[in-house]
Formats: sequence, C-alpha cells, structure tokens
Amino acid sequence: MTRYSYSRLGTFRTCPLQYKFKYVDRIRVDVGPSIEAFMGSRVHDALEWLYDQVRNARIPPLEQVLSVYEANWEDEWSDDVRIVKRDFTSEDYRSVGRQCLEMYCARHHPYDDGLVLGLEEGFTIPLSGSAVLNGFIDRLMKMPGNVYEVHDYKTSQKLPTPEKAQADEQGGWYALAVKDRFPSASEVRLVWHYLRHDERLETTRTDCELNKLRADIERRIALIEAEVVFPPQESALCNWCDYLTMCPAKGHRLAVESMPENGYMEEPGVVLVNRLAELKADLKQAIDEIESEIARVEEALLHYSETSGYSVVVGDEMEAVIDTKEALSLPTKSMPEREALDNAVRQMGLWDEYSDLSTSRLGKALREGAISSDQANALERFSEAKQRKNIRLRKRSDN
Repeated sequence: MTRYSYSRLGTFRTCPLQYKFKYVDRIRVDVGPSIEAFMGSRVHDALEWLYDQVRNARIPPLEQVLSVYEANWEDEWSDDVRIVKRDFTSEDYRSVGRQCLEMYCARHHPYDDGLVLGLEEGFTIPLSGSAVLNGFIDRLMKMPGNVYEVHDYKTSQKLPTPEKAQADEQGGWYALAVKDRFPSASEVRLVWHYLRHDERLETTRTDCELNKLRADIERRIALIEAEVVFPPQESALCNWCDYLTMCPAKGHRLAVESMPENGYMEEPGVVLVNRLAELKADLKQAIDEIESEIARVEEALLHYSETSGYSVVVGDEMEAVIDTKEALSLPTKSMPEREALDNAVRQMGLWDEYSDLSTSRLGKALREGAISSDQANALERFSEAKQRKNIRLRKRSDN
C-alpha cells in the first residue's frame, strides 16, 4: 500500500527530481527546517494547545497562549533553522508569529463557535488500486444542524483570492476525509485562517467537485508511478529545497558560489560557458553586420535597377530578379488609426485569429480573400495599397 499525502503530491508537481530524492530514493538530508516552516509550526502548536484547553472548558488568556508560543520557540529552536531571506532575522519571524496569535485571539475569543471534535486529526482516504491518501486536519468542529467545519491555519505571506480558495486542492482533500468519516453530514465547510492578514476564507465543495478531485488525484498518482525520468524543475521555490546541493540544475551554481572570490574564473564549467557566451555574442554581431550590409546592397541594387531599367541583374553564378508587388499597408501600433482598427477587428469577431493585431496576417487574409467580403469592405478604409520592390536570387539561367 502506497501512502500519498498532500505534500507528497505537491512535491512532484513542484519538482519531479525532488520527489525522486525524497520518496523514491528516500535520501535523508541533514538540513534544518526553513524559518517559515518553523514559525508556522510554533503558531500551530500554540493554537492546538489553546483549543485543547477550550474543549476541556478552559478559556486561557492571550498572555498564556503567547507564553506557550514563546516556550515552544525556545525549546524547538536550533541553529540549523534556515533563513533564506537574508534581510530578515529569526526575531522578525518570531514577532510575526506573535502578531498572528494576537490577532487571532482578539477576533475569536472566547472560542465558543462549535464543538471541538479533533485537533491534528489524522485521516486516511482509500483510492482505487493500492494507494491511499493520508493527512491531518488542524481542527475539526461540529456545528448545529449536523454541519462539520475543517479549520486550517495559514501563516503564509500571500492571501489568495476567493476564487483560488474555492479551487484549493487541500480543502478538497479535507472535505473528502470528513464526508468519508461522516456520511450523514449535511454540509462540510472549509475554513482557512490567514493569520498574517486576520482573514477568514470559507468555502464548500459539491459532490461533483469531490468526485472530479478524487479522479484527478488517481490520475496524477498513476502518472507518478509511471514516471522513470524525474527531471528537475526550476522555480522560485528552489532556495527552500532540502536537496539543493544534489540538484544537477543548481549544484554547479552552489559549487561556484562557495569558491574564493575570483577563484571560480578558472573553473572548467565557468570557462566553457563564458567562451560559449562570447562566441554567441560574436555571432550575433556578425549577423547584424551582415544583415546591415545586405540591406545596403539591396538598396543600391534597387537603385541600379530603377536607373538602368533592368529587372534581372546578373552576377557570376547568380542573378537577381527585381519585381514589383502590390502590398496592403495597415496602421502600425504607433499610428493613431491603430486603435480604431483594433476595435473594428474585435467587433467583427476576428480578434482571436488576428490577436494583438498581426497586421501582416490580416493583410494577407485581405489579399487572399480569406475573410468575408463585408468584413473586407469594412476594413478597406484602414488599408492602403502600396507598390513594393522585391529582390530574389536565383542561379543564372545561362549557366
């Protein structure tokens, strides 16, 4: 039986290689928790203690809750706690945790909104095959009318929109767990406490949404179990990864950063990348110079064709054919008529096809009759027919 947690599935989504290190290879790394995770755990511990008191008919004052928080911080703190954001100290995060508890207690005292059924309540959800979902609910409450509430505490800095909260997958897991345990529940509410913002977001899930979620989880688990490559996936979360030094996408950066100042300049990888970048820059400069020279030669050739009257000009092995084509010119983005053209294209229902407006594609469609005659007539006032000279090279016909 394979046990999947929300964090396990989330790890694969974040980075398949991190998932492999942690859950397939089971590599243990000797690194401490991030300061964000440490602070969040201490806040959770204090709130768990608070509601354990509440269900035993005790209403502790704020000072006692903060005292528990401070004592747990001191007891659990170690020097291996990682602070990624270098502008902040452990005391900054400690203060944030205190503020979270102060705002929460001020808002919810005397904590009498329902019956506490469980704290850090574990659950298991069976899936098809041999997989099961495991997890923990911060606080499970029973409300009047056979209504159950799942309360989850968030110390994250970002407050989601109501739409994102409604689509939150973790909430779906909790709803599945409660409905499996209490089939007769009239409603399951998911209450997210965003403690830094003193905000409470409440959502529910329909049976249809939960069925889709269960099917999606089973599909993702099948993809995970079929995976053989486990590629690294770089993101803003890499700095918090426990396996950063082992990662092929990040390992060289860390190795170079640990070298003495300027000592890394002779490191083979650095030398090769620098040389490749130099060659690419030289190539771009050469291409730019050649393209500029091509433009100058073409301009001179057009002038020669006009003054001499020749439409085919020969060289040693190649010849240039100069012909004239009629092209439709449409307003560019810098022209005042462009806004009116954009609006007209939207009104005709052509915006999706020629979005952000590809005037070259629209001009081609006008020339080739790819849009209706009514639409073409409506757009005619924006277009201007111009004669354009074109040069093409071919092998000399007499060689």
